[in-house]
Amino acid sequence: MPDPNSLSDDLHPAVDALIDWLRAFYPDMSGFTVVSMTARGRDFLHHLIHTRIGGLLPTILSFNDYRTRRIAEVSGRTAVPEDEAFIHFHTLRCWEAGHSLPPADTQRLLSFLTTIADFSVTMDELRALDRIGPEQLDRIERFFATMEDFRARLASSGLFYPPFEAGRFADLQPGKDELFVGLPLMTPVNEYFFNRIPKDRLFVDAPLFGPQMPMETPDYETALSLVRRIGVAETRRDGEPPLFTELAERAALPALLSREIDDFLLERQGDGEQLFIVPLDEMLSFYLWEFLFRPIGGQVNFAPWIPFAHFPAAHRLRSAINDGQGLATARRDLVTELTTRWSELDEADRSAFEGAITLCDELERFRPLMGGEWSALAEHFIATKKLRLHGRRTAPIQVVGLGDATGVPYGRAVILPMNSGIFPRKPFSGPYLNLIHLPRIYRTQYEADDLALRQFLSFGRSAHIAALYDQASGQAPSPHFSFLATEFDQRAVKRRMVPAPFHVPTGNLDIENTDELRERLRQHSWSFSSLKKFFNCSCRFILEDMQGLTPPPCFEDEDSANLLIGDFLHRFFAELKEHHPAVERWRERFGECWDRDRELQTKLPDQAVRKAIVQSHLADIAAWEKETEQPLLFSDDVTAAELELGAPFGSGRYQLRGRLDRLQHQGDRELIADLKYKEKSSRNRLLAELVEEPDSFDDRFQLLIYAYLAFYNGRATPGRLDVSHLFLRPRDRGDYEGRLAPEDLSRCDETMERIAQRLDSLLAQELFTPNFRSADCAYCPYKALCLRPDLYRTGGRPW
Repeated sequence: MPDPNSLSDDLHPAVDALIDWLRAFYPDMSGFTVVSMTARGRDFLHHLIHTRIGGLLPTILSFNDYRTRRIAEVSGRTAVPEDEAFIHFHTLRCWEAGHSLPPADTQRLLSFLTTIADFSVTMDELRALDRIGPEQLDRIERFFATMEDFRARLASSGLFYPPFEAGRFADLQPGKDELFVGLPLMTPVNEYFFNRIPKDRLFVDAPLFGPQMPMETPDYETALSLVRRIGVAETRRDGEPPLFTELAERAALPALLSREIDDFLLERQGDGEQLFIVPLDEMLSFYLWEFLFRPIGGQVNFAPWIPFAHFPAAHRLRSAINDGQGLATARRDLVTELTTRWSELDEADRSAFEGAITLCDELERFRPLMGGEWSALAEHFIATKKLRLHGRRTAPIQVVGLGDATGVPYGRAVILPMNSGIFPRKPFSGPYLNLIHLPRIYRTQYEADDLALRQFLSFGRSAHIAALYDQASGQAPSPHFSFLATEFDQRAVKRRMVPAPFHVPTGNLDIENTDELRERLRQHSWSFSSLKKFFNCSCRFILEDMQGLTPPPCFEDEDSANLLIGDFLHRFFAELKEHHPAVERWRERFGECWDRDRELQTKLPDQAVRKAIVQSHLADIAAWEKETEQPLLFSDDVTAAELELGAPFGSGRYQLRGRLDRLQHQGDRELIADLKYKEKSSRNRLLAELVEEPDSFDDRFQLLIYAYLAFYNGRATPGRLDVSHLFLRPRDRGDYEGRLAPEDLSRCDETMERIAQRLDSLLAQELFTPNFRSADCAYCPYKALCLRPDLYRTGGRPW
């Protein structure tokens, strides 16, 4: 995890103060409630308290959840969930109208009434406005009547809709064991409550203002007016001012982010430093995910919401509803596809399938409430559903909303696009009212957005704020963008980052086999994996192992789950050989080893689920070995594990090395066992006949090499040795072994000589060229360098 002190201590004083306050009660802080009042900052706050203190944590709530809980306590009623409230409200409107209404219209009206209730707007206030005519007032009065009818209907069932009961919160007092972090949107009700919070239980980060901001409170809208009014500290810390960039077209957004990511990863100072990217317009989230962040994999934690409707799983569910297919059938098909395609789906696609399955359950549960509106409401929920991806808080790149990352220090931030209508946000718009009718709501929202931005700027060392000026689409920078640039005494740089016209590269990579390279290859200490790579594609081996070439950091793949689990199992069984009887003691050792294994805990996000799966495979093998009384994997006769051996081959022309997973007695014979997490198919031809195969190197060669090393080093005797893969996930129960054929073992020296002769022929070549027929070509990260034919025309990632 990143070191929370890797940046200067003054970058996150509110969280520091909260941590210090709680630490006095460590290890049991369960009696306290911590409330995050900054939008979606609850998850980050929970992460910080968990990682920096631990112990029995306090209850950590978002401000909305806290407010709902307090209203429930004083009203004696139960809060109705948002989706269920929407269904009740829509059904009521359709009943009043006497016909079906578009759910989207109900959603707009509900949002409008929610804002009106939050800001305690009354009909008398609206009647006093000059800009609203009598006809519009009549419509709004009917909306108020509908809201009151809705409240009464819920109350009769012992329920309430939290936004419509916000007024009940105004007179409540904070509890004595409650702590508050950040500032809520300062509606009248929230401000009344905020003013009652004792100062020693309020933790607020000081916002950053530029050198040109007046020291006296100005008469225009700004967060300075807010912090002066409520008595919150401010800062004008000297340091690197933000950069301001105007981009000429939408395609420049991922181009700019790509450049920032690449520069950051190359110049990153220590594992604790992070780049925070804040997409102010979450409508861009899917666009940026698809074009930029998806290929980065585990390097990024992508927190913004992504629309569910863009994914195939949503289209599948919509088609099932329109075709009259039952939800049970649709759900079963979705579960089947998710299960069978799990390994080939990325995180977003998996999340979409899981979201579709959950939505099937929710729609089935809500069906009695929907009545004749079921189909239209189901379509609406599909259209409005959002997905939230869950990455690692420790990833070097954090893509977040302003409210997500309160109090988290960073090395650099990129905030974009600061355009009109996007930042600051319009509090509401639509067919009912707009911001010009109620300027106090606009001003409050403006101050809140400005405050969130300035607090976020105070957490880091450097920031880059970008806006989009696309004349073709009519997009223009926000006035706030120009205001900030002036305040921080900076000029906005206009950049035109038009992608160059794409041309398919021609030609192929050829690597000259110089005397120096030939000698390096001759002196190389060969293993099964390096021989396989060199024989399958010499170019890849030279680029990767000889020249040390690596793909750009943002294109590095995470270690696959199977690889991580396989490495762990090697370590686990090496330790288990000291604990007899292994078949009885493996379970207790497994749990302890898994829980303390740092690689699994940090690199395997679903490690708890994987643990249960692996444990079930091992339990099945242990049960089978007990039933048959044939100890194999859980043998107590293991004489060596992780045994490193070396030997010459090819009459001394080359060197060979290898690490034997385990060597064990089996009756009057020795067995070399190589652990494989998953069974792979292998051909039946003799290995001596396969040495010259140009496009693959059979996995059985690994067993042959281990046997050769064991014979040469006197660890086994010809005629009394077996060599086998042990499969932890076999195709059939009991079929745990993949033994090397006796004839292959008897021809061990002959086959190794043939391998040396193949090396001789390759080292005699003048040029090394890529082998596009290799089975490993599809997974090679260097295809963009070797220029595989049709790579860019056939699609797929070039890395």
